Amino acid sequence: MKISKKAYYGLRAIVALAHADTALSIHTLAELEKLPAGYLEKILQSLRRAGIVEAKKGTAGGYTLARDARAVSVWDVLRELDGPIKTFTAPIKGELPCLQVTHCQTNEVWRTLENKIEETLSAITIADLIPKNTSK
Repeated sequence: MKISKKAYYGLRAIVALAHADTALSIHTLAELEKLPAGYLEKILQSLRRAGIVEAKKGTAGGYTLARDARAVSVWDVLRELDGPIKTFTAPIKGELPCLQVTHCQTNEVWRTLENKIEETLSAITIADLIPKNTSK
């Protein structure tokens, strides 16, 4: 399993936004997190379309979380930026007959792993990643 740079940057940006008391501009957020502003802007646009962040225009504008940090999971961010996390590409159970019993048995290991990854990352909220005294 490999998490993309896009998802890694996106998660860092979301945690930084959760830390902030006000909206952060792309340039401020990029500077805080040492990320390329152009790439960060594309990432935040994807997260805005997904309803995870919102953009406010004007002099006091910038990006903020669209929902409470306790309502956004790590899985929400990674799934949006990377799509479903797959450890192994195997036929879906019942889709094709197994050529050998061992194929079906070992494929079930990978499906179980994928389910556990999703379950674990869904249980970790953005609020869990920030100090308790500053969570929103």
